[in-house]
Amino acid sequence: MAIDPLANIARATQAYDQAQKSGIATNAIPVQDPLPQGQGTFGSLVQNYVDQAQQIGRVGEQVSIMGLQGQADMAQVATAVSEAEITLQTVVAVRDKVVDAYREILRMPM
Repeated sequence: MAIDPLANIARATQAYDQAQKSGIATNAIPVQDPLPQGQGTFGSLVQNYVDQAQQIGRVGEQVSIMGLQGQADMAQVATAVSEAEITLQTVVAVRDKVVDAYREILRMPM
């Protein structure tokens, strides 16, 4: 079963949004509007997901700091840090695939 990195970022953002709305998470996450189908450039799509990944990393840092201050439950800290770690791994995997694709294009005869 293949893992879709873009879906992981979207699901993580949705989970944090739901946690925020339910009161489980005390940190603030801006609401992410989904990119309309068929609109925008590849660059804007990538930028959107990079921004989401950065936001998830910031949330992980904020919750970690709150945990050190005794303001967050350890389960919240573990969840936020795990999500940030998974998001970083996903971003690195996508970057590696893009670099591989670029190298393959360079090897093509002209």
